Amino acid sequence: MALVTLRQLLDHAAENDYGLPAFNINNMEQGLAIMEAAKETDSPVILQASRGARAYAGDTMLRYMIQALVEMYPDIPIVMHQDHGNSVKTCLSAIH
Repeated sequence: MALVTLRQLLDHAAENDYGLPAFNINNMEQGLAIMEAAKETDSPVILQASRGARAYAGDTMLRYMIQALVEMYPDIPIVMHQDHGNSVKTCLSAIH
């Protein structure tokens, strides 16, 4: 299933009566741990990039890290979410 929209995942969760975890991700180790837990529990996840993560790793690194996780775990639905966009510049950067 791979990368999906938040709307798709929220609709599915509402229709099937389950909650969705959202995790801020800063590095590869966190991403792998989150995805291994998602695999073990057969659960979709929301991976978020906080301002701190974006300052630490940068947009490009976070984007490719999440894309790698999508490739590594193709059967797990993943949403990529920007957590707390505090400016138009931040939001535009996340979109690109």
